[in-house]
Amino acid sequence: MKFLFHLTLLFTLGLPLLSQAQNSNFVMSGEVLDSATLYPLPYVAIQLKGKNIGLSTNDDGTFTLEASRGDTLIFTRLGHKPVLLPVRKAEANLRITLAEDARLLKDVVVYGDYTIKGLDDWKKGLPANTAIKLKNQPLEPEPGSVATFGPGVTIGFGGKDKNKPKRDELSKTEVYRKTITSDEVRKEVMELYGISEETFNKKLERFNRENPDAVYLTSEKEIVTLLIQFFALK
Repeated sequence: MKFLFHLTLLFTLGLPLLSQAQNSNFVMSGEVLDSATLYPLPYVAIQLKGKNIGLSTNDDGTFTLEASRGDTLIFTRLGHKPVLLPVRKAEANLRITLAEDARLLKDVVVYGDYTIKGLDDWKKGLPANTAIKLKNQPLEPEPGSVATFGPGVTIGFGGKDKNKPKRDELSKTEVYRKTITSDEVRKEVMELYGISEETFNKKLERFNRENPDAVYLTSEKEIVTLLIQFFALK
């Protein structure tokens, strides 16, 4: 009886710990990038598979959400192939890359003379011959100023600029990003090896994975040379 009592007590005390282990939540955070250009991807939908829980990435491609062990995160964005990520532990610096899906990229017809009905209804209450002057509002304020609107701008009075580290990182890789997205460079490499744009993007994705430090190169000629050498070997 005494042994049975101790066994029952241990089982009872262990239930909360077992339940807590099974239901423990992990904080998952990181950024989502285009696999070819390595530019941050805003508004990527992140969904917990089989659950009505989800959010989207911020303007700078970052995200933070809670998930449980055994969950699967699904990253989707129009024009890109989805990515599934099983949750096994907490991750603070995830780097998710989405590849373009060429099958979703179709021609768009633009009609130049189309007028939206009701667009100018706000002018009806103005006196006749009222001069209207539109103010140009930049997407991001000048240094030292305060934003009145704009995507993701969080600069306050005398406060710390939370976007500065991200802008500094982007500035360090600006030459690389401009080079690999240049139409001239793409055309040169594609014609050199007789490959399609889809094949070029796949090889570029592999180059980015295998050469992560290349993004910090500051010479366009050096970047192009490395690409040509890599494409010749791969």
